[in-house]
Amino acid sequence: MIYLAKLERLLAAFRDAVTEHALYEALLAATSELGFSQFAMGHHVDLSRPAADAIRLTSYDADWIEHVVERGYFVDDPIHLASTRMPHGFMWSDVKDIVELTARHKQILAEALGFGLVSGFTIPVHIPGEYHGTCTFAASSDDRPSDTALWAAQLCGTFAFDAARRIMRLRGNSENMPVPGLTPRQMDALVLVGRGKNDGEIAELLGVSRSTAHEHVEGVRRAYGNAQRPHLIARALFDGQVSFTDLLRR
Repeated sequence: MIYLAKLERLLAAFRDAVTEHALYEALLAATSELGFSQFAMGHHVDLSRPAADAIRLTSYDADWIEHVVERGYFVDDPIHLASTRMPHGFMWSDVKDIVELTARHKQILAEALGFGLVSGFTIPVHIPGEYHGTCTFAASSDDRPSDTALWAAQLCGTFAFDAARRIMRLRGNSENMPVPGLTPRQMDALVLVGRGKNDGEIAELLGVSRSTAHEHVEGVRRAYGNAQRPHLIARALFDGQVSFTDLLRR
């Protein structure tokens, strides 16, 4: 049973993690506390050619990882496929109800049994502008965890992935740019730029002069390092300043 004090301690470890080693240790602790035996967390990228801007941490058996890479199983992983259809965590036993399992899917799941991956709980992570990812806690038995443990696993998976994104930014990649603070009017202008509006249309919609609308847009561009409008929208989506819903709404 995961009590609140224990859960707070686990989440604090994820919040405090600033290195991949610290995050790995936090995931190990959470895996044990939650009653699981292995974990895998990271972006879904080609494991044979890892992306520099992706993170992946796992305690899975190294022989299983090699097995997956050699056979290209990461392309057809049924758990990964199911995660693209779900907004929240799910048990592996429910995958058959989420996606239609092919013979190859069933083969992958069957072979995983021999590496102690009998059951698991996977938390999907969907962030616009980034690789899709998951955090999975796996077990060597098919005993179903308590609802409390699954609730705690959902939180731990979410916090772990957030820590991973923070660590990637600390690596010093080109994406390591602070999210700029924008005024309410600049936010309005940003959304309208994302909807394909020019300065005149933005002025009409905001009820301001064309020059004022232009200045709002230029203020956003300056905040993003004088980014051109297409790149500006990509950055704003990546940073979570706007969502696809904001841009598609009319």
